[in-house]
Amino acid sequence: MSRTRRRAAGLVLAGAVVAGVAPRLAAAATTRPNAAQVARAESRLGGRTVPDIPVTLADGRRVQLADLWRDGPLLLTFYYRRCTGTCTPFLEWVRDAVQAAGGLGSDYHVLALTFDDSETTADLRAQAAALRLLATPDWDFAVAAQADVARVAAAVDFGYRLDPATLQYDHDSLLIGIDRGRVVRALFGTPEGNDRLRELVWELRGVFLPVYRVPGNTLLRCFRFDARSGRVRLDWGLFLLVLPGVGAICLALLMFAGAGPYRRVRLTGPGAAPTPGRQ
Repeated sequence: MSRTRRRAAGLVLAGAVVAGVAPRLAAAATTRPNAAQVARAESRLGGRTVPDIPVTLADGRRVQLADLWRDGPLLLTFYYRRCTGTCTPFLEWVRDAVQAAGGLGSDYHVLALTFDDSETTADLRAQAAALRLLATPDWDFAVAAQADVARVAAAVDFGYRLDPATLQYDHDSLLIGIDRGRVVRALFGTPEGNDRLRELVWELRGVFLPVYRVPGNTLLRCFRFDARSGRVRLDWGLFLLVLPGVGAICLALLMFAGAGPYRRVRLTGPGAAPTPGRQ
């Protein structure tokens, strides 16, 4: 085969590969939310009212959601036991992040609500045992009627849909902080590290957070909230923000200083030529 034919064949092959891959990349780009979209979705939930529905806990008790948040702030998340995707890893992250953040029982407690209404209290206990949370009193697992779960899910923009081909649910990962029936803050997806959950815990404790991180990489910021100590600290972004102004002032001072002192002259008499005075 000549060099020209080989080059043409290579271009055709490359074009076919690009044509096959490009639609998939485009679809992934359109379906996967970016950091700004996640931040907007989280901010929309602040202050929303969560419906008070009846739920059945793993120990068989039937209570209202209001009974749970009446005792203090509540961290609420959704899952279902048959999930082969994100449910168990997300619950494990919540368990570990809560342990790292501290305050469970004294500042808040956690409820994992299944959106599969076919689950029984035995399923709830099995999920708690799998996460080594069966003996943790401030962690509850609950099931509710499908219509009631749908009400709560709609109130907090939690989406889930059953795939009839796989019998698996396509769903989000969501953790929301609730105080007296209203959303304090929400976290979509698996947050980076534990700091964002620590920030949520500080808010549940009643601490006002003037600034906090959004998902994704933030290169520059003027202030930084230390989720461990609960203090706001200055960051490099503030230095870079004031640097041009400080530089302009310093340049102006140097220009005036470089001009040197001006000469004063004095006249000795009418019509006399000026004679140099002291500098």
